[in-house]
Amino acid sequence: MNASIKMKIVYIVLTVLMVTFFVRDWYVYLVGCGAVEQCLQDSSHYQNYAKFAVTLIVTIVTFSIGKNQVSPQDRKFLQAGFVMALCADFCLKILHNVSALFKHSSDYTLLGICFFMVVQALFIYRHSRTSDEDYHFPWILFVPFGVMFVSNAALIFTLGNSVNAEPLTSNPALVPIIATYGTFLICSLIVACKAPKVGYFPVHNATLIKRGMILFFCCDACVGISLATGPDYSVQEHVATIANNFVWYFYTPALILLARSGFKSANLEHS
Repeated sequence: MNASIKMKIVYIVLTVLMVTFFVRDWYVYLVGCGAVEQCLQDSSHYQNYAKFAVTLIVTIVTFSIGKNQVSPQDRKFLQAGFVMALCADFCLKILHNVSALFKHSSDYTLLGICFFMVVQALFIYRHSRTSDEDYHFPWILFVPFGVMFVSNAALIFTLGNSVNAEPLTSNPALVPIIATYGTFLICSLIVACKAPKVGYFPVHNATLIKRGMILFFCCDACVGISLATGPDYSVQEHVATIANNFVWYFYTPALILLARSGFKSANLEHS
């Protein structure tokens, strides 16, 4: 079986997985559970495994780049980024949803977000390179690290001065983690949008990077809307569920475009 047929099979499998979990998400919401959180959790086992399978398959694709690479260094950074994304999705889609581990679910959420920070840091470094010999430290990384320091300091100060106050969230550590990741994401989007002008990547590859990160941003914007609305009021619950249903609508093509950006010909069939 040649590479072209193999990649067509990969595309078909990814399409089937995406269509089935997308339809299943909306069926569960519209017909089965509405916005009842526990019901949605109990009805999402297939979706969780199917979504993780998408990340696993695309990660494997990045390890098939071989000689059809922009450069050996670029291939390594891309593969490292996808391995970290796989670890993040394992925490968020598998460990987070194992019933026996529910009491630790918020810890796995935090760990998953931390893995995604590493993903964005690797992508920022990859997408800001100007040559094969460029081993710079992107100045823009100081922004999320600064936010990390300030937000964690603010959390410590707040906790230290609110002995008798109700916590803002069930897990206060989520606040600085989300703030830091949001900054990483915005910085990564800025760097990706500049990639076509930097000139290191071939034009088509740089365009794939830009489009992939725009979709990545849309995906995480949906996550942010879902987290911001929360389960406080009925309307907010529905908004959160709808936003959550669109996360992988953007995330799946984002992964595919970013994986393709590592192939020098920007064509998986030639790998």
